[in-house]
Amino acid sequence: MTRKPFIIYKSSAGSGKTYTLSKNYIRLALKSKNHFKKILAVTFTNKAAGEMKSRILEMIHRMANGEEKDLIIEFSKFYNVSPEDIISRCNNLKSKILHNYSYFSITTIDTFFYSIIQSFTRDLKFRGKFNIDMDLEFVANEVVNNFLRNIKKNSYTTKWLTEFSKNKIINGKDFLINNELIKMVKNLFSEEFKSLSNQFPREDVSSKINELKKEIYFIKKDFESKIIKQSKTLLKSIHDNGYDFDDFKYKEKGVYGYINNLSAGSIKSPGKRVLSCLEDNNNWINKSHHKKEEILSLIDNDFNSQLNKIIQVFDDEFLKYNTALELRNNIYAFGITGILQNQVRDYRDENEVILISDISELLYEVIKDEKIPFIFEKVGNTFKNFLIDEFQDTSHFQWKNFKSLIEESLASGDENIIVGDIKQSIYRWRGSDSDIMENVVLSDIDSSLHQITHLSTNWRSGEKIILFNNKIFSSLNKHISQKVISDHIGKVYNNSLIQNTSDMMFNAGYVEIVFEDDQEDKIETAKKHTIESIKKIQDNGYSAGDIGIIVRDNKDAKIIAEALIEESANVSKYNFNHVSADALEIKSSPVVGFLISVFNYFSNFRDRLALSEILHFYYIKILNSDKYDHYSLSNEEKLNLLPSQFKNNLFSISRLPIYEMVEELIRIFELKKIKSHIPFLQAFMDLILEFKQSKGREITSFLDWWEKNSNKKLNLSSQKNAIQLITIHKSKGLEFNFVIMPFLNWPLDNDSRGGKEKLIWVDLKSFDERFDFPYPLKYKSSHPKSLFEEFYINERIKAYEDNINLMYVSFTRPRLGLFVNANKMSSNDVKNVSDLLYSSLKDKIRNKIYITGKIKRDNIVRNDKVFYQKNYPSYSWKDRIIIRTSSENGIDFENINRGKKIHDILYFIHNYNDINQSLEIAESKNIIEQKERKFFKNFFDKLFKIENIRKFFNPKNISFNEVEILNDKGDVYRLDRVVEMSDNLVYVIDYKTGEIRDSYIKQVENYKDLLSEIYSKEIKGLLIYVDSNKTIEI
Repeated sequence: MTRKPFIIYKSSAGSGKTYTLSKNYIRLALKSKNHFKKILAVTFTNKAAGEMKSRILEMIHRMANGEEKDLIIEFSKFYNVSPEDIISRCNNLKSKILHNYSYFSITTIDTFFYSIIQSFTRDLKFRGKFNIDMDLEFVANEVVNNFLRNIKKNSYTTKWLTEFSKNKIINGKDFLINNELIKMVKNLFSEEFKSLSNQFPREDVSSKINELKKEIYFIKKDFESKIIKQSKTLLKSIHDNGYDFDDFKYKEKGVYGYINNLSAGSIKSPGKRVLSCLEDNNNWINKSHHKKEEILSLIDNDFNSQLNKIIQVFDDEFLKYNTALELRNNIYAFGITGILQNQVRDYRDENEVILISDISELLYEVIKDEKIPFIFEKVGNTFKNFLIDEFQDTSHFQWKNFKSLIEESLASGDENIIVGDIKQSIYRWRGSDSDIMENVVLSDIDSSLHQITHLSTNWRSGEKIILFNNKIFSSLNKHISQKVISDHIGKVYNNSLIQNTSDMMFNAGYVEIVFEDDQEDKIETAKKHTIESIKKIQDNGYSAGDIGIIVRDNKDAKIIAEALIEESANVSKYNFNHVSADALEIKSSPVVGFLISVFNYFSNFRDRLALSEILHFYYIKILNSDKYDHYSLSNEEKLNLLPSQFKNNLFSISRLPIYEMVEELIRIFELKKIKSHIPFLQAFMDLILEFKQSKGREITSFLDWWEKNSNKKLNLSSQKNAIQLITIHKSKGLEFNFVIMPFLNWPLDNDSRGGKEKLIWVDLKSFDERFDFPYPLKYKSSHPKSLFEEFYINERIKAYEDNINLMYVSFTRPRLGLFVNANKMSSNDVKNVSDLLYSSLKDKIRNKIYITGKIKRDNIVRNDKVFYQKNYPSYSWKDRIIIRTSSENGIDFENINRGKKIHDILYFIHNYNDINQSLEIAESKNIIEQKERKFFKNFFDKLFKIENIRKFFNPKNISFNEVEILNDKGDVYRLDRVVEMSDNLVYVIDYKTGEIRDSYIKQVENYKDLLSEIYSKEIKGLLIYVDSNKTIEI
């Protein structure tokens, strides 16, 4: 079959998308010696780009060593050369990349577009220098502050803000004007708004609003006056004939009540009871009415014709009337949005910045009217092949920008590849649209060039998990009642994407879903389910590092993180240590809050509130007592209730350096008793140490610093054997042996409740041709009858897709086991993802639980459990040993940290050709910062020029880094490096810094003994002091 140049890989989770892209990158790079310089591969995050680079380099390295035999044979057939030639090309490719690393072009889309902008600043008509501003939160705050600072009294802006605020308060919203304005500014950064922004009125917004207000008021008044007038006329006819509500069916809730309400100005469209009266006169009155025939005559000759006129006005004009009401609700928000848009534009110009959210739009605005955009000519000459990963996350601007490049490449006969899975499209809030992959790209690129390939094997999950997901997601749409939504979901989750199981995972996998009753305490149930699932997994021989807990948002993550910390403090058998970058803020701990209260009190001994907070904490958390009343006490009386060591030494404690002061408070108040908060205490002490070394020791300075830095997170990411607690969005692309989902409870539809307002932008021309600009409406799941119904339905379809995709991403992360805490349906309506799952499984649920498969026990002996520290050693400052902050040989805190980084980087270095690669990996893993790369590059270049060190990093050697060995007692030892030399020697190498010690030599001697149990070869030891370049052979 002839290979077509535009290859589209459609796949499902776990089917090897990144592997496929990496494989194709290498295949294309082997075309000629320097062809890798002509390939651009892009993805969406720096982390993903770093992982792809590492993946490609690892595959090249293995192929160059004659491994990956299937790939070698595949490529040899593709190029019609021998396997030896492919191995030779891989060796050459490896060398070329490492020596020309800047040409190894794997990056993010934003970075690539930004590099183009930098290259063409003059052509793009930028004035002078410019910077890119990544911090959109900061920009939003600055724009709002400038906006509020410059408002003039009695201006139309002031009136709009006043009316906007009134509307929020009337609708019962918690309202802070700053927060609302910041939300509005953030909406301006979205691609949805940017695609409409050129149609937005830029000048004289107030006149547009006044014109629109007049039209809304006219339509509202005209419709209501007609309805009220006709309703009063009909009501008068009823009363003039001597009848009242008692004479009519359903009384106030029937047709009479409806007419009466309309006459009073309560306007609602007619319901079934009212409309049935037009179909049958008998529906007006009760069958047993004593004047039935008389009333029926009046209905037939008078009442029905009048009611029909009222209904006709509704039929003809209600849609436009209701549309006017919807527009009225957001008219001031629309006006403020226009002003804020101008404020954002002014901020860019005044600060000479491009916002990170502007990049794709900016490029598109330049290229959209040119057949071959001039700024891409140079790029097109540089790159011949374009590879795009996670294509389902592409936005319209991004695709339009890439389209020009791909079309030029295809015209030259060059190959281009996109890889994606629309079922994993979960970033619509930042501009992505799955329809680009499903439809747009197919219509934009000549169909004769398409080659669509489905990756159908799941290499990640066990068979039971795959079969479960196949069945659930291929039939979910059957349980969605609204046909238009059901049809759309059916297309996304079509049967052609059902996955096969890899040979290694047959019969593997376990799924357990618990459906709790709706009245249960959902938070306590989620905590209990999580703890029990962790215990079950660890009881089967698996470790904490095998577990991922996936939640919808940081609020849920915080709940589970607190439960894990509390459980860890109480239970010793299981490991609840966890990693979570976003779950917990350090300031959320009451222990930290207590210490801040003490700082406030020490900075002002008259601060009654701070002293009350100290006393409150002491009684509730330390003494476990709530039987006290301190509100009426004086400061002196409050102090008498606190520990005597605190009260009697106030002045001396308050004059201590801040770090020593906290240690004294820990000891006096016995803060180590609150074991579940020791991680927070440790993190807070680290922050104090950081502050002390850079800012000083004063409490007042720390309090100022804390006010700006109090949102620091509790970072436990350094723990290796730990549960990962992560949000769904951050879990995408990851895998875990076991996944626990404590909360499967998010709605299928979006709604403007709980402070999370969703705006949809509508075209006002359908309301009135005079208004040819977009307008924001607050999305409602009930979507009111209006001229914009199509916009509401489209948003609802997309909301369902988003929220089902979130469930799909979560359910496809595990390899061996999936544990889900869901809710039993409380009604017949499918409202959330839990209802959808319950509807699909209800016939197979037994005693509230659905189970398939078994947990295969892991019999590997593990001795690597790591636990939270359950005690915090603290000593009186008087008794403490004085610790030098710098050693005699000049190694300060920064250098100690640098030594750790050197040690971490050495983990990635197998030979002296790996320096660039290892630094790239280290940067991608946040071990080093970009600005440090030059230092470490020079450091390792010098280190590997020393012959006594260089020979141990020769590519001809076989080497292993961070080798773990168990002795006969079950103790684990981690060896920095083991090298099998070509002269039948094996060296165990240990990296050290600082002074030479006998204990280090004994340590290596022990390592030699351990290795002698494994190797029959001669074992030698080597200490390498990386800070002084000294070596000691043992």
